[in-house]
Amino acid sequence: MPAQLGAACRDQKIDDNQPLEYLSELRPVTIVFVNLQFDESANTHHLCKAIQDANTHITGIIHPLSGKINKVFMFDKGCTLLCIFGLPGDKQSDESTNALDSANKIHSFCSTSLMKVRIVSIGVTSGPVFCGVVGHRVRHEYTVIGRKVNLAARMMMYYPGLVTCDAVTCVKSKLPSYFFEELPLIEMKGVLNPGTVYKFLGVTEKTMIYKAYLSRERSEYYPLLGRKKETDLFESLLNNFKDAKKSHVIIYEGLMGYGKSQLMAEISFLGHDAGHSRVVAMELTKINVWQNFFVIRTLMAMFLGIDICRTYDARQYILVTKIRGVIKEEYFCLLNSLFHVKFPTSEEVSKMNNDKKNEEMEKILVKILENAVAKEVLIFVIDEAQFIDPASWDFLENLLNNLGLFVVMSLSPVNRKGRLPCSTAARVMSSQATTYIQLRELTPSVIIQKACQDLGVVSIARELETFLIQRSHGNPFYCEELLRNLHLNNVLQFHFLEEDEEREDEWDSLFTTTALKAQSSQTLQSEAESYICTIKQNVKLHNIMLPPTLKGIALAELDNMNPSEQMVVKCAAVIGVTFTTELLLYILPEWTKMKMNQTLAALVESHIFKCFSERKELDASQIQDQFSRELCIASKVVKSIGQGSDLGLVVANRLKQEETVMQCKVMGFCTPLLQEAAYELWLKSQKRALHLKCASYLEWQAHRCKCCGGGDFIAFHRYAVESMLHNTDSQNIRTENIKEEALNEAALILVSETLKKLEPTDQEACSSLSFNIKQSALGQLLGSSDDTIPSGNWKENKMSRRILCKDETDWRPFTLQDSFRAEDTEMEFLARMDEIILLTEMGKKRIKNMSSCDCEEIVESVIVPLSQHCVAVGNTARAFYYLLESASGYVTLSNNYMVSYNMGQINLAKKLMKKALRLLKRSFPITVVGAFFMSMVETSKHLSHQKKQTFWQMPSGREKKLAILYQQGHCLSLLWQLFSMDLARSSKRFSRLAALMSVNCAEESQDESQDVHKGLAPEYTKIISSYMEFSLCCQLMGYQHEWMKYELMAIKRSTHLRVVGEELLITAKLALSLAYMKLCLGNLPLAVQLGYRAHELCVQLKKPKLDYIVLNDLFSALFLSTRYQDSVHVLSWLEELSLRDENVIGQACFVSGCLDLMLYAGFAFKSFKYCLDFVFTNQTNCILMSQNSIMLGLYSSLAIWCARLQNWNDFIEVFEQARRLLRRTSASLYANHGFCKFVECEALLLRKYIEEKPDKACEMRNKITKNLEQATTQCSTSPVYYSRVYHMKAYVQLMLGHDEYSQSFLEKAFQDSEMYGNHLERSWLEITKEWWFTGKSPMEDCWLKTAPDFPMWKVGMTEQDMGTFHKNKYLLKVPELDINNPFPESRSDEF
Repeated sequence: MPAQLGAACRDQKIDDNQPLEYLSELRPVTIVFVNLQFDESANTHHLCKAIQDANTHITGIIHPLSGKINKVFMFDKGCTLLCIFGLPGDKQSDESTNALDSANKIHSFCSTSLMKVRIVSIGVTSGPVFCGVVGHRVRHEYTVIGRKVNLAARMMMYYPGLVTCDAVTCVKSKLPSYFFEELPLIEMKGVLNPGTVYKFLGVTEKTMIYKAYLSRERSEYYPLLGRKKETDLFESLLNNFKDAKKSHVIIYEGLMGYGKSQLMAEISFLGHDAGHSRVVAMELTKINVWQNFFVIRTLMAMFLGIDICRTYDARQYILVTKIRGVIKEEYFCLLNSLFHVKFPTSEEVSKMNNDKKNEEMEKILVKILENAVAKEVLIFVIDEAQFIDPASWDFLENLLNNLGLFVVMSLSPVNRKGRLPCSTAARVMSSQATTYIQLRELTPSVIIQKACQDLGVVSIARELETFLIQRSHGNPFYCEELLRNLHLNNVLQFHFLEEDEEREDEWDSLFTTTALKAQSSQTLQSEAESYICTIKQNVKLHNIMLPPTLKGIALAELDNMNPSEQMVVKCAAVIGVTFTTELLLYILPEWTKMKMNQTLAALVESHIFKCFSERKELDASQIQDQFSRELCIASKVVKSIGQGSDLGLVVANRLKQEETVMQCKVMGFCTPLLQEAAYELWLKSQKRALHLKCASYLEWQAHRCKCCGGGDFIAFHRYAVESMLHNTDSQNIRTENIKEEALNEAALILVSETLKKLEPTDQEACSSLSFNIKQSALGQLLGSSDDTIPSGNWKENKMSRRILCKDETDWRPFTLQDSFRAEDTEMEFLARMDEIILLTEMGKKRIKNMSSCDCEEIVESVIVPLSQHCVAVGNTARAFYYLLESASGYVTLSNNYMVSYNMGQINLAKKLMKKALRLLKRSFPITVVGAFFMSMVETSKHLSHQKKQTFWQMPSGREKKLAILYQQGHCLSLLWQLFSMDLARSSKRFSRLAALMSVNCAEESQDESQDVHKGLAPEYTKIISSYMEFSLCCQLMGYQHEWMKYELMAIKRSTHLRVVGEELLITAKLALSLAYMKLCLGNLPLAVQLGYRAHELCVQLKKPKLDYIVLNDLFSALFLSTRYQDSVHVLSWLEELSLRDENVIGQACFVSGCLDLMLYAGFAFKSFKYCLDFVFTNQTNCILMSQNSIMLGLYSSLAIWCARLQNWNDFIEVFEQARRLLRRTSASLYANHGFCKFVECEALLLRKYIEEKPDKACEMRNKITKNLEQATTQCSTSPVYYSRVYHMKAYVQLMLGHDEYSQSFLEKAFQDSEMYGNHLERSWLEITKEWWFTGKSPMEDCWLKTAPDFPMWKVGMTEQDMGTFHKNKYLLKVPELDINNPFPESRSDEF
């Protein structure tokens, strides 16, 4: 007989022009094999009649439950029917339950109603099978093949007369154990290890009566995680209910697996614990929705206590004791059918019809509950409330309207093809007396806590953390299933936790999790607190398949879609969680763009896909509350059965959605679980073909953007690995064909003409372009020659963001006159930057399609997916190549080159850099003697390069050597920075050597360059960077002559840069480096000017990650200069930028600036609570954990706040956090800033000890003295903070009673604040001096008087608007010493 499968779904796919092979896939289904054995007396007529009746009736049973008959065939053992639940288009989350219920009904019908049937046997199994087309093209069929199909057939034959199922089906059905009976194991032909086989007893009212208890029990050893706000709301509403006595309903809506059952168990416990409350809790299943009045019957049975009674007499006895005196005895018999009791029927009741009996019975129930609520609070808890039957909803609504009940429900949202609730349920859910709460996914930190809780350990491996966070998507059930799957596959290992040891030089130590204990760790068993969980070696978690349970959930959602939507989802799944619409259209089989957009619009409307362009364009104001996860309390309007919708509105919304999709280039899955499940449906050959198609498409785009000049992210990378890549020459051709924008060429001409006046000799050296070509290109861009640029008043046209004061150009020179030999060149560089900014602004107005940097989008949407596609097709060489490209791209975009260094692992970072140099065939000395001799060699090499001064040498055939030189130079650049931050004396020599070697690499790469198409871009940008770095190195070491020389050389070389791509970017980076250097040295006016211009270029180039650094440095320079209005303005830019891009490092810098304003300026831009919430919300953020300098500053600021306000209990925690970070920081500007704050914390703590615990003061004095000396040494790299260090030294000496030393240090602080332009510190020093020595009358501490309610400075306000905030400076008070025994011997007591 022809296969009677889900013909509608199959035919729709064929009508949708989907290839025949795309009908085949691997998917989990439930198999039902039915065997009918006939009497020997049955003839052909009997057989035909019985088989036809069986086919018709079975179809009627399974079709409403999305089941299909695939085969009907006869053989020597009777007639067999193959039924399948879960075919494409028919997947249901409860298909195992449906299959068992159907099997039971089929068995009952066929055993009793079919002619001449002797034995009916049914086997039910669940698991993954092949679903698709098999056989020759002339006679092929759609069927299922797999081990589970064979097992179901064998169980059907070896267990005759029964409905049997395997263990997987039993578990997936989620039916209580009393529905099954374990059968003895029988050896079956062709089946190995079949597992436990069960007999299904069937679902009857008798077996279901009163048995609806909560499946989850609350345990103090397994506490509820991540739902405190939900339980707090329950307790709050319950308290309000006790006062008002008006019915109230709380509904918790959440997706399957969100922990609703455990939440109901917790609420049930809290209700019992509330006092004077009676809680009745139950959990429903899908079967209950078809059982009339089941919910009310069961609730009342539980309330009356008869649910545990096994006999009629016992139930009857308890009922009499509970309801006697409440209702008349002649009405007792009305409860017979409801509670299965046998009260004698009274004469009055016998005269009633059924409707009257039901009405009187409901009145009895209401009266029983009315009597109860008068004595105590009655709480009904119903889990899975979407399965409440309509009759129970009607009665429940009546109770809520007439009695004071408190009802708590949990339910799952209705999917787009799901069954809508009845009208009564819709009214209750939409009522004003109902609080509707939508549960959210758990945060990553809670998921990790849950994993530790489930495994009974205190920490898990970082790799496992990432795996669970990415695959669970905040769903606790998914997390449980993933862990169970890993455990069953023997992937997890458990180790006894030994005492922590410092392992600075181990790379793995950077990425292992410290002991992460949940808030409830005290309740864990002592044995479990001693273990950690890791992953077995050589196990790749990304290769672990989805657990069958999770795959079934995702496929149920997939099968609710039409065939076109399914095809789009499956093809998008091959691309990845995020995908571009262009690539999707490329791999879809014979689709038009219009058809794809229509399908995508439907999927976006159904929340299957989302447009990332919409997410990125969210206003920053919508993200202000991101630090707190508030409850989602909705005013729910529920649509009920029969309630229609406005067709016109639906069509209008769909058209609007299609317009949005047409403008969207990048989309993604709302639930990545669906992507994984859809991907696993493809056959292996299909996957490979699609991945290959994706890779061939993406390779044409795998390069840097046009704005950045194209090419590899690792310079000349392809030439370094050309032996691995055989077919990459085509990309070289592609990148060479990338042309510059018209604006870039014209801007080059304008700059060249303008800068002739500034650098005539340099312009002559670079005059390789003819004047005629210049004028032609200029005319094409700017039109007629009358449209000229005003030379005198062009600054009036600049953006309003850059607010420059007239006195900026009249900044005061350093006391060290030799430091300003470069003053004229620096001012010329500022003028040149102004011209560049003006030209780019005018170009943007004239050319609408000016190119901007798209490198980040290319890395995320092209290179990273391309590496994954190469892995999928087995091309490991290309995969590794593109992985390195993506890593380089992310590092370049984030401006974060040293993970180990940022985490305080300086020795490890040095070791890794030296190892990289060895791999690149470049040696670096280990000893000081070796460094001395190598310095001589490198100096000689450098002098020889300088004598050449070749700008345009172009030898050929040196691409591979160029690649090696670029990589060597990059490693050396990072290495000198590492050595410069090391305070050891010998490190200076190593630092200068590495910087000099980096310069030589850059100059050698210029000599080897042969890329005539790109002009000077690669080698000049590298040389300028190396000169600037060498200048910074010399500045940090105090080599003033070399510092100024190479700074001038870098600026001079920058005149050759064009206003295009990477060359414009290197100009911005040069301005940033100069600004940072001037900030460190205290040349704050010049640092401000450079900072503003660097910010302008970052905005023009759309480089937000570089702009974070610029704005942070600019704020510091303005703040130290006491230009508060400009500081607030810059801080607002930093806030806007960091919130828009959700950049946690930018947000941390912003919060640090807000804390500085409150601590040292006496006003606020954000409240202290805002800053505190950010720090504690993000203190476990992996990105921030790697930024030790930033975190040191944040923790130290919080500690200063607590110490000033005498809040010593909160001070301990943040002070200890800062102290642990102290030894992991370097001598950078921001590390020194944090160090100065930490010393201030210690000074305030010393004052406390002197006043309250003199026995500890001596020990604290020794610590702070040592740290002050270290701070003095470290500030040699950033002398702008010298005045703060001497200020703290003066305070410590004053507290110790050394007035002369204190005055000396105070004068030194005044001198340094004047020399290095630190006006902020000087303003505090003046108040301090008056307070300590020169004041004639007692001073009031305005800071303490104002805190924490500082005046808020909003953008646009002036200092006049703020009033007298300048007086809000904290007074460093002096404690009173015991003259006879100022510092007794300290004890070893802790703080």
